[in-house]
Amino acid sequence: MCPHCRRDYLKKHGYYSRYLITVDFEGEIMIRRYCCPECRRTVSLLPSFCHPKRTYGILAIIGLLSEFYVQMKTACLAVASYDLATMVECSRQLLRHYRRRIEQNLNSLVMAVTEIRRLATPLVTEASTIRGKVRQLLSVIESPQDDSLKIFRRTRTTYLTPQPI
Repeated sequence: MCPHCRRDYLKKHGYYSRYLITVDFEGEIMIRRYCCPECRRTVSLLPSFCHPKRTYGILAIIGLLSEFYVQMKTACLAVASYDLATMVECSRQLLRHYRRRIEQNLNSLVMAVTEIRRLATPLVTEASTIRGKVRQLLSVIESPQDDSLKIFRRTRTTYLTPQPI
């Protein structure tokens, strides 16, 4: 279905390659492109394990953030232990970038997860610091890929997409 005009039929339009780093894979993948015959726009359909405009996959991003927030490690120790455990190379700067993004989007992410789970009250309430709130949010995420897809369908944003001002 076309996300722009909601037409059901999309015409195959080719491929493009993209570099992806996940826990189990590092290399180029092919992404299918489609063209909408109605509005003439092209659409790329990413697999659920990819994150839009990011080289690292969802599992790698959430895993790295969990090392910092859930395991309560320092940035250097979180990066080093994640590198050792998964053989996925990352840096403190990358962790800082992901931290800034998830902290900026924290309120909308909490509300989206609350809506997805159909809860009456927000999941993250008792923590007083931003780090504590992100820790609570990451600890309730059961399946990063499925939850990311559900959040995207509900809000049209992802974990790390900057919110419009």
